[in-house]
Amino acid sequence: MKYPEVLLISNRFDFSTDFIALELANQGINFIRVNRDELKDYSIEFDPIKPEIKAKYNDYSFKISTKYLKSIYYRAPTFLRDIFQEGLSEDEQLIRTQWAAFVRSLCVFENVKWLNNPADIYKAEIKPYQLFIANKLGIKIPQTIVSNVTLNSDFEYQAIKSIDTAIVSNGDDEGFVYTEIYKKNELKEVKYTSPFFIQQGLVPKIDIRVTVVENDVVAIKITSEKKINEDWRRFKDELTYTIFELPKTVHDFCINYTKKLNLNFGAIDLVFHNNEYYFIEINPTGEWSWLQKNTAYDFDKLIVKSLTNV
Repeated sequence: MKYPEVLLISNRFDFSTDFIALELANQGINFIRVNRDELKDYSIEFDPIKPEIKAKYNDYSFKISTKYLKSIYYRAPTFLRDIFQEGLSEDEQLIRTQWAAFVRSLCVFENVKWLNNPADIYKAEIKPYQLFIANKLGIKIPQTIVSNVTLNSDFEYQAIKSIDTAIVSNGDDEGFVYTEIYKKNELKEVKYTSPFFIQQGLVPKIDIRVTVVENDVVAIKITSEKKINEDWRRFKDELTYTIFELPKTVHDFCINYTKKLNLNFGAIDLVFHNNEYYFIEINPTGEWSWLQKNTAYDFDKLIVKSLTNV
């Protein structure tokens, strides 16, 4: 029976968690990784009152107990978007909903350090709430309306984007819904059946990804030889990543913002436009392995330092 000090919750194909697992192993730290997409192959007894979990996977047994457990790294969204896909049997849909509920239930482990607790992730993933809190803390945000009607604004450019991460399925294929930028008067007034963000289009711009781990802040400019005024994620193979220092006010905002959301980790997207920094959004379970690959910055060591500094 193994009694881990660190619990990793992820899935089989998550490269960021691969880095963390390898670094924990290199440091000789006792940990266990539980993949959400393999949970139905586990035998689990969960006592939510103690709280305590006894589990077996193949011939491997372990026990999650606050007597030994120090921290949990939670690389999983709380809004699961693949439960009711076309073609899934009723049994498979039920399996996914109940295991998703089980994983969220681990928030009862209150007296351990979380990166991040699913109860806090749930609220922090709500994008209108993200903007509401960012505005209260004094950083600039793009002017934003949530509507199901396309409206022309007085801005030279406007951005149309989903109010939740949007992944759509078409048979065996999945598609990611990107932000679209339109010039003034390009849009006709059309009513749709679902709402979306209509935002001030920040053009021209420099995209910035800020990774916050407690009081550590790593800011990276995302640039290209050609100007990218739309969603930079469409051009991942054409980008340059440069670590730089944020102004102190913006640096401090990033720390205070994640603390306000009760997060120990956050991947914040900023935009630099007209000599001003704008908050765009935060991902409380954001991926960073591609940043480590492109900058050689040791995000894995930074996160493991947080998980073990309890």
